[in-house]
Amino acid sequence: MTLRTGRARAALRMAALWLACGVGVPAALTAQTPLPPLVVQQAVADRATDTLTIDGAHFGPAPFVTLDLVPLDLRLALDSRLMAAVPVDAMPPGRYLLTVSRGPAPTDRASIEVTIGTVPEPASPPAAAAAPALTVSSPAASEPAAVVGDRTITVGEVDREWQRTDPGRYLALMRQLHDERRRVVDAMTASELLAREAAARSVTPEALLAEEVPKRVIAMPDTALTALYESLGDRTRGAALDKMRPALRAWLERKTEPDLAKMSYLEELVKTSARRDILLTAPVVRVETSALDPVLGAASAPVELVVFGDLQSPDYARLAQVFARVLGNYGSRVRLVFKLLPAYGAQSESAAEAGACAHAQGRFWAFHDAAARPATLDARRLRAIPGEVGLDQAAFERCLAAGTRRGRPALATAEAARYGITITPSLLVNGRLAPPPPPFLPAAEYLSRLIEEELQRLAAAARKPAPAPDRGPRR
Repeated sequence: MTLRTGRARAALRMAALWLACGVGVPAALTAQTPLPPLVVQQAVADRATDTLTIDGAHFGPAPFVTLDLVPLDLRLALDSRLMAAVPVDAMPPGRYLLTVSRGPAPTDRASIEVTIGTVPEPASPPAAAAAPALTVSSPAASEPAAVVGDRTITVGEVDREWQRTDPGRYLALMRQLHDERRRVVDAMTASELLAREAAARSVTPEALLAEEVPKRVIAMPDTALTALYESLGDRTRGAALDKMRPALRAWLERKTEPDLAKMSYLEELVKTSARRDILLTAPVVRVETSALDPVLGAASAPVELVVFGDLQSPDYARLAQVFARVLGNYGSRVRLVFKLLPAYGAQSESAAEAGACAHAQGRFWAFHDAAARPATLDARRLRAIPGEVGLDQAAFERCLAAGTRRGRPALATAEAARYGITITPSLLVNGRLAPPPPPFLPAAEYLSRLIEEELQRLAAAARKPAPAPDRGPRR
């Protein structure tokens, strides 16, 4: 026993000497018993101290904590208790996903849902049925809105004047109304599909989902994890992808994958149980293009994508990097129109002016694709790109010096506002505002889905029989 103990001490002393000298320790000496799984038991928010106290086990010496994917600063870090700084009073009431990690292995992370503030529980069906219904009447377009002398101004006339004088705000309100209607109709049709299938199987809808959804959960690939990380932007507070990876994976497992599995099951019910047709139509705006707008594709393409972007925007750059690949997959079926929407002040204006000068030489897309690559797009870089992509550098410099395109950003902002567009990037698909990309979806797949959905919509519209002509009453 003494000999073994002496050898162990000698080995430890040798290991310490190697570490002190910067020499690697042999694997036999560094091998450790695997750590027990990390456990999170509870998390309690304290408004008085703006802290979140997390109890559990095996947090390790340097745990990493996120709340809804936002890294938290730790005030206390023990193996069984953590205290994180959280602006409790500033946070809206709700349920948040807390993740604690200490390494890359699945056993090195754990998550728990944390309730902050008072979150009302969903009303039970009997209570919901007993609640009085709210009745709201909307005026018809033919109803009078005002009378001046012998002239009656109708609601329809008011709406038309509103569209003419303030199209952006009118469009924004119509889109918001459509989005809310779509949200409700999606929920209603999903409930109806589930109720029909549950009744056929003599179970409750809740029991049906509990049985069927887990079967369809599919682990999302690392590309989805990376896309989710990139979508967070400054919310990561500078944390690297590898550091955020456990929290991102937990978010996909807890939030995204079950939702996608439920959507997949509902789509199966549509094919096997009952037909579902969503007939709501989104507001459509006719987009005017001019010689100032760079275009890819023929005017005859059935799908037109109008993208409002800013070369200084990281979110736009992620989309822009896949334009050529996605459009190449669809050939003559898609046309892409670029419209400027500066979002970062003077930096955006400089990039916009440089892009306009490249467009004057008919080389906007070459300049655009180089500018969209991951890099700092400062003044030096903006002047280096033309030489890299084959522009006439002297003509480019003369264009910038002349300053004739410095007013372009202000005009572009006003034009975007007229279409109800205020955020870059934004996409109009044949005049309909596209939903923002899901944070887990790679940019190429997002664009492809928008195009496929529009092609399917056009095909369905073409198959729809035209209404029979009105031949008048029979005699």
